[in-house]
Amino acid sequence: MQQVALVRGGGDLGTGIAHALHLSGRRVVVVDRPLPSALRLTVAFAAAAVAPDGRWTVQGVEALRCARPDDVAAAWAAGRVALWTGPEADLGLRPDLLVDARMRALTEPSTRRDEAPLVIGVGPGFRAGVDAHAVIESNRGPRLGRVITEGVAEPHTGVPGAVAGYRRERLILSPCAGTFERCRDLGDAVEAGDVVGHVLDDADGRPVRVGLSGMIRGLKLTGVRVGAGHKVGDVDPRRDRALLLEMTDKARAVGRGVLEAAALLAHDQRRARCT
Repeated sequence: MQQVALVRGGGDLGTGIAHALHLSGRRVVVVDRPLPSALRLTVAFAAAAVAPDGRWTVQGVEALRCARPDDVAAAWAAGRVALWTGPEADLGLRPDLLVDARMRALTEPSTRRDEAPLVIGVGPGFRAGVDAHAVIESNRGPRLGRVITEGVAEPHTGVPGAVAGYRRERLILSPCAGTFERCRDLGDAVEAGDVVGHVLDDADGRPVRVGLSGMIRGLKLTGVRVGAGHKVGDVDPRRDRALLLEMTDKARAVGRGVLEAAALLAHDQRRARCT
C-alpha cells in the first residue's frame, strides 16, 4: 500500500513538499483554505482552490480540488495530488505522514506529535520531540532544509532572499490591518511607488505601494485579511516571467528535507521495534 501524506498548507513551501512526496510515490493530500493566503499562487497547489476548473499544475504535477473524500481517492487513482479546502476532520484520514507547512505555526502551533506515526513541522514554532517528531529548517542559509530531531528551527527573520542585491526592498507590506484588495496581478511590471492594491479597514482604504521596480512575483488575493506591516507580496527586479512557473530553491530544499526526515524517522521507528 502506498503511504498517505497529508500536507497542511498549499503555498510555495507546502507545494515543494507535496511535489517531492508525490514524486516519491506517496498519495498526497494538501489542506488549505477556500481562499488561499499564499503569495506565489503560480507555483502553489492552493491555486486549485480558486481555479475555475479546480485544477492547477506545478512543474508537471497536477493538483485537483476535491469536495468529497471520494474525490480525494479518485485524484490519487488518477495520479494527482488532492487539494482539500473543507474541514480536515471531514477527510476521515489517519495519514502515515503529516507535514505542517503553513508557517502560521510561528505563533500558535496546532499540530500534535500524536496525529500521525510521522509528524514533521516546517520552520519555527515547533520543537522536535514535543510538537513533532522532526522539524525542517526554513530560513535561508547553510542550514536550509536541515532535519532537526532535537530542538527548534531558527527564528523567523521576515527578510527574503537576496535577488540582484535587493532583500527588504523586495517586500510589499500592508500599511494597516484590514482586507486586501489587489489591483495588479502576478507578472505585472511595476515601478517604485506604484500602487498594487488597497487595504480596506473600517474607515477607508489605504494604498499598498511597491518600493522597488521590477515584476510582481507574489501578491495576496483580494479578500484576504492582513495585519499592519504584514507581507502582502514581493517584487522581483529581474522581470523574468519564466520564474513565475518555477519552484524556488527554498521550496525544493525544504521538500528534500521532508523526504530525508521521513526516511530517517521511519528507519528509527523500525529499529526501535526490533530492539
